This record gives sequence, structure tokens and C-alpha cells, in this order.
Amino acid sequence: MELREIISGSKPVRIPPDATVADALVTMAENKTDSVIVDRRGIDDAFGMITRWDIVVGPIAEGEDLSELPALSCARKPVVVMNNLDLEARWVAKKMANENVSKIMVFDRDEFLGSVSDVDVLRAVAAKASRRTEKEATG
Repeated sequence: MELREIISGSKPVRIPPDATVADALVTMAENKTDSVIVDRRGIDDAFGMITRWDIVVGPIAEGEDLSELPALSCARKPVVVMNNLDLEARWVAKKMANENVSKIMVFDRDEFLGSVSDVDVLRAVAAKASRRTEKEATG
């Protein structure tokens, strides 16, 4: 499967750059999502991203006060982006592995198309394997 086929088309949930980690966590829960985008401070700044995992292995594991900790302290910044919609899922997985991230933002020039998570990649690979198994069974 190609990147274009595994993109989640939902718009990212965003928080302001002055938000706390607690704000990020509450926003994730309220929006039933596993990540938030931290907005840029200005035109010359980069977007950041915080996933549930970033919060678990960072401030929660370290026993920090989430209501006092700036969200940017555990955000990955700049966000990891892909824009070649023709790439196979394995190259998306390779990019995730190289960047040590579980989610990538997908753009077509300046247009945000959605995101791809590790779960999206796994589903795509499982679907391909399932189709291959069915094809072999029916012969």
C-alpha cells in the first residue's frame, strides 16, 4: 500500500504554544485522540507534536507536575513530515524508525492531508497480508 492509501484524513487537534502538558493531555482525552499539534509561536517557528507516549515516558515517568510543565518541554519539534504520496508503507515505517516517532504528518505542498501512525502502517501491512493469504487459498 502507498502512503496516500493509509493517511488518516482527520485534522490534527491543536493547542497553543503556551499550553501545559496537562492541557495537552486533557485536550487529547476530550478529542479522543492520541496526539496534539503544538502551534507555532510565529511564522519563523516550527510546529511541535506531543503523543500519549511522549507524556507517559517523559513527565509522568519522571513524576513531574503536568499542570506546571510547558507542553513544549515534551513536544517533538519540528514535526516529522512526509509528502511523497507514492511511497510504499515500508518506507513510511522506515521514516518512523529513523526519526523514532509513532506518527508522521502528511502534506501535499502546503496542504495538510492528514497523519499516519504506526497503527495505520500495521493495518495496511496486515490488510495486504490478508489479501495475499486469501488469494493463495482460492488459488
